[in-house]
Amino acid sequence: MFPRTMTRMRRLAAPALAVGLLLTMTGCDPRTIFYFLQPNEPTIPAPGPSLKNKKVVVLTSADPTTLAQYPGLERDLGRQFVKNLRKNKKITVVDTEKVSDWVQGHPNWSDPVEAARDFEADVVIVLEVEQFRTRHPGDLNVLQGSSKVHIQAFELKHPTNSKGKPMTDQEKESESIYDDYCETEFPRRGPIPMDSGVGEPTFKSKLLQIVSNECSWHFVEHLQADMIEDVRFNGR
Repeated sequence: MFPRTMTRMRRLAAPALAVGLLLTMTGCDPRTIFYFLQPNEPTIPAPGPSLKNKKVVVLTSADPTTLAQYPGLERDLGRQFVKNLRKNKKITVVDTEKVSDWVQGHPNWSDPVEAARDFEADVVIVLEVEQFRTRHPGDLNVLQGSSKVHIQAFELKHPTNSKGKPMTDQEKESESIYDDYCETEFPRRGPIPMDSGVGEPTFKSKLLQIVSNECSWHFVEHLQADMIEDVRFNGR
């Protein structure tokens, strides 16, 4: 019996020693220990409403001055944002080409809920670009990206009766379910000199990818590792 007891004690001692080392490394904070002991990498939940089992249509807009400087910004932002949403298989997103055709047929649209009704969607998300630039206004010799996007979401659903049950015989009503801003600075470590070998078109594509990712995080969860700034560029 004694050898078996010693073997069992050795087995228990190994994890105990590991926990002891973690206590030393993390300053005895058990919350930090749980982070290291988790079997999967932890994720950060989205602050916005759940889009699970919803059909979503995405609209993007930017002012004429911004579009004159960055043609295709609305289209590219919408495509990347939709691509990110589709990583969640439980979200159905209207194809961006169909949305583009709808916008062309409704050039003066003002109520985004119109798009939700026409596509029979449950939710419409509006990404309004209020600022997007690849250079700092005070220094045109460096690349320093910044953006500000107003994010809004509206849901179409049937009104409910006194018992909280939807009245499906009545027309769906719109409700604002989310309103927030996404502000991005890239790179956070400081500007990139123009003579660094990174062209402005490449820098703009990288900035747009980061902006669309951060906007999508308002609706889909993401890994903590995604928060680490990636300053790698294609071809470098």
